[in-house]
Amino acid sequence: MKLYIIIFAMLMMPLLFIACKKDKHSIERTLDKSEIQYTVTQDFKADPGGNTVILKNATPGTISMWDYGTGTSRRMVDTVKFAFKGDYVIKFSVLSGGLQVKMDSVVVKVTQDNLNYVDDPMWAALSGGVGKEKEWVLDTEASHFSGPFAFYGVNIGWLKEGGPWGSNSTGCYGGDCWTWGPGLADIYPNMMAKGDYGVMTFGLKGTAFFKAVKPMENGITQNGTYYLNTATKILTINSASILRGYKPAKNGITGISNWTNYKILSLDENTLQLGVIRDKDVDGEGPAMLSFNFIAK
Repeated sequence: MKLYIIIFAMLMMPLLFIACKKDKHSIERTLDKSEIQYTVTQDFKADPGGNTVILKNATPGTISMWDYGTGTSRRMVDTVKFAFKGDYVIKFSVLSGGLQVKMDSVVVKVTQDNLNYVDDPMWAALSGGVGKEKEWVLDTEASHFSGPFAFYGVNIGWLKEGGPWGSNSTGCYGGDCWTWGPGLADIYPNMMAKGDYGVMTFGLKGTAFFKAVKPMENGITQNGTYYLNTATKILTINSASILRGYKPAKNGITGISNWTNYKILSLDENTLQLGVIRDKDVDGEGPAMLSFNFIAK
């Protein structure tokens, strides 16, 4: 009997050790503001005007939360390139011990434009080019797409690249790749209310500015900024969101957590598809990507 007790105790010791480690981890203290080390450095060798800014969180065990005006980042080290001259406020905070610790903001002064950072056909297609602006509306009458929005699997991305799926040769970036483009008879009135969804504008006049006039959202007007990552095909909109609508009877747009970052599925001079992930559907439906389909005004 004593032998069994000894063996049982020996088997339980690793579990007790793991439990102690978990308890120790769960009570890690929140770092004081004075203990957090970070730098915001302009690389004047890359740009005489200081357009290239290096963000560095030098505090191990923390999660970075950068907000640099034209976008956000959670990387420990990141590089930001500002195309236009001006003063940019860099906001930084970290998650430490389960709490957010906000640091003092840093203002960087960019003294020259570097339009090479927005010299890409995608920037031109979206905004009309440097010094211009371009208006977009939802394809509510199915003049190009089957309707103002469509459903996709969450692993669909830029449709001109990626792997094959179904009858398509490109566009898939994982295991969940499918699509369903409902027609107008299916969309109205349950998936979207029929009406005027307004106009959204992308511009490149002195800065990358965004404006959305939304008659279907209590007539609000939103003003913000945007950044187009041509490598990842991600569009980031700050302080605003695209023209949208979903399951109006239940305020279905609340079933999408992220209205800041959008997958660009397609973009040319006349059409634009922006995808968001439906992750918390108001009816309990599973994850899917909603593509909002736009045409140039």
